[in-house]
Amino acid sequence: MQLHGTRGQQQQVIIIVFQLDVCIRSQFSFSPFKNEENKGKYHITYALPFEDGSFIYVDYTTKNKDDGKVFETTVEEVAKSAGIYREGDVYGPRLVVLGQGWVTKGFEEALRSAELGKEARVEVPYDKGYGPRDPRKERHYSMRAFEKGEPPRAGALVEVNGEVGTVLSVGGGRVLIDFNDPRAGKTLVYEFVVREKLEKDEDKIKALVHRRFPGLKRDDIVVVLDKNSCTVQLPESANLMENAAYYKAAAARDINKYFPNVYVIHFVDTYMFKAPQQPAQQAQVQVSSQKGQQA
Repeated sequence: MQLHGTRGQQQQVIIIVFQLDVCIRSQFSFSPFKNEENKGKYHITYALPFEDGSFIYVDYTTKNKDDGKVFETTVEEVAKSAGIYREGDVYGPRLVVLGQGWVTKGFEEALRSAELGKEARVEVPYDKGYGPRDPRKERHYSMRAFEKGEPPRAGALVEVNGEVGTVLSVGGGRVLIDFNDPRAGKTLVYEFVVREKLEKDEDKIKALVHRRFPGLKRDDIVVVLDKNSCTVQLPESANLMENAAYYKAAAARDINKYFPNVYVIHFVDTYMFKAPQQPAQQAQVQVSSQKGQQA
């Protein structure tokens, strides 16, 4: 955004602009025109704290505005209190690359103008969230389709032909299942904090790898960047993960996508063993002991 005019006119505009929440958190700068025609006038520019391509780590909780039901959270304590905690899930700030559609449109707009480390809240209508509900995604099935598993019950999640849906009702030998996203058609509330913004390319690549290996500690991943190549050293625990080869391939594709000039990617596996005892030192001790006995 740029404003033109005298310094006094610009100050009046700024007073109005600063009433807007998004601009309060923006960074303004003044720069004078260099030509004679506009002498005494200034450019006023501002930039939002985060922009397309920014790598940020975010803690967030998504709720239904109407009843406060928690759909998703990165905070373990919130997950436990809301009754959605799952053993084995990894909790903690989540990587978001802005402009890539990793989160809903409404949430991403809020992230662009957020302040680092400051708690924030935004309401996102369904048209900027998960879209409207589609009545065609509510389908009836015969109870016989579920004879091999547990009997379906209202509210349970079931999988049919690779699709996961929510059981709406059971009766008369039929089961009504809703395959809409549970968040579709709802106004969502996001409570969030941007914890970190990554600046170095090595840190961004490390974050992309960690996204594919969430069970690892980010600090245990070592990245060495050298012109068109990148070497990623993983801890030994990565080798024990199921589908580790797939995760490496996915991470390599991510690296090349966001860093096109890096087209040679090496993964180095680490295996740690106990160091062997030093036999030479033991022999020296034995020889010294024998000499002492002869004396």
